[in-house]
Amino acid sequence: MRIKHTILFCLLLLVMPVAAQQWYFTIDEYKDAERDALRGVRNVLVVNNALIQPADFGHSTVLDGKNQSGIEIALDRAPLYNMFSLTQFLDASGELTRVELLDQSQNSSTNYYQRMVLSQERAKELIQTYEVDALLVLNQLVLYDVVEAFLTDEGGYYAYMQAFAQSHWNVYYSDHRPVKTITQADTLVWESDIENTRMQALNKLPNRQEALLYLATTVGEALGQSLVPSWEPVRRYLYTADNIHVQNGLDAFRYQRWEEAIHHWKQVATEEAKGERLKARGKETKATAVAAANIAIAYELLGDYSLACDYANEASRLFGALKTAWGRQQQVNTRYYQEQLRAKQAKANAR
Repeated sequence: MRIKHTILFCLLLLVMPVAAQQWYFTIDEYKDAERDALRGVRNVLVVNNALIQPADFGHSTVLDGKNQSGIEIALDRAPLYNMFSLTQFLDASGELTRVELLDQSQNSSTNYYQRMVLSQERAKELIQTYEVDALLVLNQLVLYDVVEAFLTDEGGYYAYMQAFAQSHWNVYYSDHRPVKTITQADTLVWESDIENTRMQALNKLPNRQEALLYLATTVGEALGQSLVPSWEPVRRYLYTADNIHVQNGLDAFRYQRWEEAIHHWKQVATEEAKGERLKARGKETKATAVAAANIAIAYELLGDYSLACDYANEASRLFGALKTAWGRQQQVNTRYYQEQLRAKQAKANAR
């Protein structure tokens, strides 16, 4: 029911073309957890066991090929941002009964460069005190960034910032499961336009501290997404063409009449075959290609992934047969869609 409600809302976007003869809408898809770290777990405590990254570690600035020294960025809040975003995502997912955060670091070491893990005794004590099934313990968060600006061949200045993050976690359980180790990494890049001066190019980049804190937040949420099943929006593309059956199918599709839409789109090949313009001479038209692509999506929404794959495969062949740049691009897009369908079909068969 949730998928149908989402489709009904997003079909309003069909009036907004994203490219010539193509429209999109979004559906919510259920995404399984990538990791089984929280399998059988209902109550979780997220624990800080990390040290603050030194301000002078992990930051590089290169101006016109020359490395600058003395770069310092305070990242005292980074572990908290990372853990808080993870805690928020897990709590909002609805997959767990209770999610709490212990933000005071349990790490008494003073050496950031030597990762320390929570002792089994302390983990057991926290599990009993907070009455949870598992601890998600952040042992270390490392953030790097590189800012570079240089004069281009065109005569203007270009600047970019690339930020990297890696977090190290342990999962402790209330039962006798062994401790599980998880690492999560990500990177973000910001770029300037070509500007008249180096300073103008650098000013187009975000504040470095804010950018790194944003990345810490992003990595925390990404870890949450990998730990529990979730709903995520995905785009699906429908095509139009100068053909009455294609248009009638789109009209039916807007009102979620999937079978009726399929009937109209199947008429395209039938009518063109009768017209002696196609099959007898081994030729295809754009209308047959877009109709096949649209039929694949309709069958996907009906849950028939096998037929959806068949029609996506046919659409890929027909787009390629057009022998145009547009057709080749749609063939690439359709092949990517085929891979998504095959993955969904494999999951459905495994259940």
